[in-house]
Amino acid sequence: MASAADLMIGLLFVFIIMVAFLALQKKAEQEAREGDRDPRGTVTLAIGNEIKNTLNTVKIDPASGVITLPEDLLFDSGSSFLKETAVQRLGETSTKLSDVLKCFVANKRVAEKCKNNPFGHEIETIFIEGHTDSRPMNREGGNTKLSLDRAISVNNALVQGTSLVDYKNHQGHPIFSYSAYAENRPLIKNDPTDGRNRRVDLRIVLTYRPAGGETPIEGVSRFVAKP
Repeated sequence: MASAADLMIGLLFVFIIMVAFLALQKKAEQEAREGDRDPRGTVTLAIGNEIKNTLNTVKIDPASGVITLPEDLLFDSGSSFLKETAVQRLGETSTKLSDVLKCFVANKRVAEKCKNNPFGHEIETIFIEGHTDSRPMNREGGNTKLSLDRAISVNNALVQGTSLVDYKNHQGHPIFSYSAYAENRPLIKNDPTDGRNRRVDLRIVLTYRPAGGETPIEGVSRFVAKP
């Protein structure tokens, strides 16, 4: 009788341990789901906070995946030529970007060094977007050409001639591209002539990954991650 009682107590103890283990595992999975609910926001914050080390007045919008570079640092009004200080600061920013992007770019990622990206999110494209205010420009192509030239100037200083030019997405395409919006996407909508509308944004687009995707990094379970 004593032996049977000891056996039952032992089995009960094992059962309690198993229940506790399963409860902790379920909690960990739930926390993982919560942490992966907004992948674009997570990636945008990781990159934006790194840029802040050299450009401390950048604006980060995780909801839209946009990092706005300081407009007063880059260009004079009506100009697409970077200020001298801007060229130097963008060069420093390029070095910071090179380090942090390794965790989010297909051909550069080293899993064991990417603890800030446990779900393996990958960047499809970073658009360098040029913008202007609504003042009409007396130049060929008007504000559209001005905003495009601004995006190209930032691309030349930030990407071209640096290691970032080698960063590719899962299809082997360059990560960085550029686009131009002229005055059509004002940051300050109630005053389209506001100088803050003369800006350059970095817009992050993630690679689409359906549920049940690739093998998780470092044993962390993957869940649906919409771009």
